[in-house]
Order: sequence, then structure tokens, then C-alpha cells
Amino acid sequence: MRKKSPARRQAILDAAKTTFEKLGFERATMADIAALAGVSKATLYSYFSAKNELFAELIEASADQHLDQMHSIYVGEQTNFDPDEIRSTLALLQPSEDVAFTLKRLGERILSVFFTPQRLALKRMIVAESGKGQIGRLYYERGPGLGMKYLEQYFGEVIAAGRLRPADPKLVAAHFHGLLESEIFEPWLLNILHELTPDLIEGVVERAVDVFMRAYGPERDQNN
Repeated sequence: MRKKSPARRQAILDAAKTTFEKLGFERATMADIAALAGVSKATLYSYFSAKNELFAELIEASADQHLDQMHSIYVGEQTNFDPDEIRSTLALLQPSEDVAFTLKRLGERILSVFFTPQRLALKRMIVAESGKGQIGRLYYERGPGLGMKYLEQYFGEVIAAGRLRPADPKLVAAHFHGLLESEIFEPWLLNILHELTPDLIEGVVERAVDVFMRAYGPERDQNN
């Protein structure tokens, strides 16, 4: 039996990603993917037995990339790492630093990294397929869900340090995340908003952080 080539496997995955983004999951066929990858259908099926298998692997890879990018936002470097490192990564953050400044910088990076045309194409496919199986859960648990753990643990640190008022860190993280996306998510998902310019991102984040700090800032800050 011929040994499978990692390079050919990656070429197939790259072709599948391009095909899914262009045609959508339902319209894309294994023949389309094989043609773009420059392999026969028999070769394609020797690597992946079905379109669902290909799609699931792409979602898994994207979830890992999502987590890696979230790690780079917090730590300042791009690395491939084990998700268990999340628990220790936050030790690198300094909860004594100004919270509003940290959240503004964080928010601008998040919107710049995750609100792109490529992410939009992926998000649409995941939403479309999430009602038919475990694709949505797989992506969330391995990507965005773990990314939210960063927020939750960070807010736990700053709350414990007295830099935000006492509250459930999980809810605080959800509220900040919601504020960050409140002005742009639906227009972006529905293709009304095509591009997030630096000026738009700066304004959206500034307003989100202002509302957040009014809600969760220490009492002495709220009374000023």
C-alpha cells in the first residue's frame, strides 16, 4: 500500500477550505475538491472517506488556530501550544495594570484578528452545519469556548485585586464579549458590514469599554 504523503494531505485540506469558502458546504463536492487539489477522486477518498470528515478536520484545525491566536493576543507571540497551558498563561498578565487600557488594547486586537472575511466564511459554514451534528460544539469547545476562559480567568484576577467590583467572572467575561460585538456582529454576519476599518474598531472598542467600566468599575470610579 502506498504511503500517504503529509504534503498531499495538506494540499487536499487547503483545496477543501478554498472550495467550502467559495461554494459553501452543501454545494461543494468531493470532485470539486479533488480537481482543485490536483488529485484523483480515488486518491482523495484514500485520505478522507467523506466530505463531512474533511469539514470536521478543517473545523478542528480552525479551532486550534483560534485558540493559538487568542494566546498570541494575551502573551504577545504566536505559538502552537497545548490547550492545558491556558491555566498558566494568565499568570503572565498583570492584574495591577489599568483595566480600561488593557481591555481597549485587547478589544482592538480581538476585532482585528477575528472579524475578517475568512473568519466570516467559516462562521457561516459552522452556523449552517451546527444543527446537523457536533460541528458547532466541536468548534466552540476547542476554540472560542477556551478563548472565553482567558477572559474569565483574567477578570477573576482583576476582581480579586479590587480593580473591578465583585461579580461572577464568567458573567463579566460574557458581558464584555457581548459589548465588544454588539455594534458589529449581526451586520458582519449578514454581510452588511464588509470591513472593519481601524477607525471603526477603535470607536467600537472605546464605547464598549466605556459602558463596561461604568457597569463593573470600582465604586470610586463610578462615582467620579
